[in-house]
Amino acid sequence: MSDWIPIFLMPNLRVGHEVIAEEMAIVPFDDPRVAAYEKEFPNFRRFVRKFTDPFGARIAPGVFLLHSKAPKTFRSIDAVSSFRDLLSLSVIPLQRARGIIHGHSHNIQYSDYFDFYPWTFNDQNMHLVCNTPGLVGLHEVSAFKGQSSPVLSALDFKHMDVDAPLLKALLARWRGRYSTTKPEWVDRALFRSLNMAMAASKVPAGADVTNFASGRNLGLWVSAFEILTHTGQEKLKLGHVYDKVGNAPWRNKKTKRKLFSPHHSQIKRNLGCWVYGEIYRVRNHFLHGEPVSPQSLIVKRSKRNLFSYAPMLYRMLLTGFLKLPEPSSIKSVEWSRERFDLISNQGDIEEAIMTVLVSEKQYRAERAARLATARMRSRQATPVQPPPEAAG
Repeated sequence: MSDWIPIFLMPNLRVGHEVIAEEMAIVPFDDPRVAAYEKEFPNFRRFVRKFTDPFGARIAPGVFLLHSKAPKTFRSIDAVSSFRDLLSLSVIPLQRARGIIHGHSHNIQYSDYFDFYPWTFNDQNMHLVCNTPGLVGLHEVSAFKGQSSPVLSALDFKHMDVDAPLLKALLARWRGRYSTTKPEWVDRALFRSLNMAMAASKVPAGADVTNFASGRNLGLWVSAFEILTHTGQEKLKLGHVYDKVGNAPWRNKKTKRKLFSPHHSQIKRNLGCWVYGEIYRVRNHFLHGEPVSPQSLIVKRSKRNLFSYAPMLYRMLLTGFLKLPEPSSIKSVEWSRERFDLISNQGDIEEAIMTVLVSEKQYRAERAARLATARMRSRQATPVQPPPEAAG
């Protein structure tokens, strides 16, 4: 029997970067662990190779594996979903930030890419089964014609897409959470919040997208923030979320400054708190039935949509909650990859959040000027002198 058992396919994601824990893994469809299972169950090989996009082009779905000897606590759908949730939230905020900074959107910015395909292979009867709240079904592999989501185009998933320091910390908490039947409050809250953030990160709608759909997703984001902030000891207040957001380890001087008056705050707070206050205010308008318009989600000063900023702000909340290490704490004689990721990834997050105050045109001009100045300084730097020739 194969050590690794495929339990779900992810047809919207062309996995080129495996994510592995002792109990679970997400791998490419041609991974050796998948091949071992296919050798034992040829019908699974046929199943995984019958996916196309809506126009018939072949696609290679990612494969979610469960280790056959995983402890019982890791075999629940909660543990499986939480593994998927933590991965998606280790990708989406950083990719949303990079999309804003570099001005493109062809990257993994929505959690729909990590959706599980509802039809799965049953190695007991060699058929396909489906068990969802809306459908219970059984069918033959020979009749199957799978497709990726028509709302998305399948994208490559590579190691550079992942916020590695965040993923490392979340995987450690995941193993702690599901290695026991009596988890701590903070661990239950973390994965409940991640699941809410996973739902909030979905494409708001398909061809029928409206500002109401985006407003609904903002409501889910507020819940994700509140779940992660609530300690269970007292009634949660808006100020508690402000405190957590404001006390996150911001590094940029501009994001640290307490110059703003967020919604319903009596004291000055930093930019992140102001952004959250706007998200909270607009969410109330949408969910409480107050008058809203397409402009309700638009920041007047920059003409940017608040919807884009919730994932990045959530990453900052996670940074404080998980106590991600400071780059200076990574002791190494040489510059390490971990230290680079800690600096670069959070730098991208904070820079993207700052764009909420400037228009895209202004930001592009300012960024081009900064890059030009940096190139000029690089050219003007004193060149390193070669060592003198040895005396003859």
